[in-house]
Amino acid sequence: MTSRQEFQNEIRYLHEQIIRMGAAAERALTLATDALFTADSELAKQVIKDDDLIDEQEREIDRQCVRLIALQQPVARDLRDVTSNLKLITDLERIADHAVEISKHALHLHKLGNAATIPPDLMRLAELTRQILRAALDSYVARDKTKAALTIQMEQPIYEIYTKLFYNIIDQMKDRPEALKVLAELLLVCKNFERAAAHSQNVAEWVIYYIDGRHAAYYLEEESLFEEYSDSDDV
Repeated sequence: MTSRQEFQNEIRYLHEQIIRMGAAAERALTLATDALFTADSELAKQVIKDDDLIDEQEREIDRQCVRLIALQQPVARDLRDVTSNLKLITDLERIADHAVEISKHALHLHKLGNAATIPPDLMRLAELTRQILRAALDSYVARDKTKAALTIQMEQPIYEIYTKLFYNIIDQMKDRPEALKVLAELLLVCKNFERAAAHSQNVAEWVIYYIDGRHAAYYLEEESLFEEYSDSDDV
């Protein structure tokens, strides 16, 4: 087997490991969301317990990337592949961490009881966060920069819903001081969903960097300018 073939095999295995880690992070977020809305304490505890496995996945992939750089000395696109994967797994690990935090807040809320009205948009925020993570992982598996670009655009509506929720909960705090503890937990839950969505956006940005060799902002700006030119009356 040639050195090039060996490198390609190791890269293929690395991608498979990252896909598994992505699936684990997605599962953690899904279970944390279910635990929150069904008040399932056992489910929340399972998410917290399983986080060690995701942390170990990150460490193992990190070791593989460092080994590839040290032994294979990749250049150009191959180097981008390895370095973007190194960055990407950090975002996946942070998404899993936010799932753990959501689970912990779910446990706290369960103990506090139903002392405040849960804003309807919170369920929408949770669902959109799961959707952007799924879209980001799909763009990685397909190595599709168009899918990645569309995924990045999903983050702004999520942030807008989070902002609306933030002020909604702050208003509730003013009107219902007796429910401050519950409302504070809900505020932190919202923030963790928003952060998980932002890290999902980062995953899509690393996909674009790997494929295009540029930061996503430059790619999206160029695509936007192209669309404006194509839609103009002079074309």
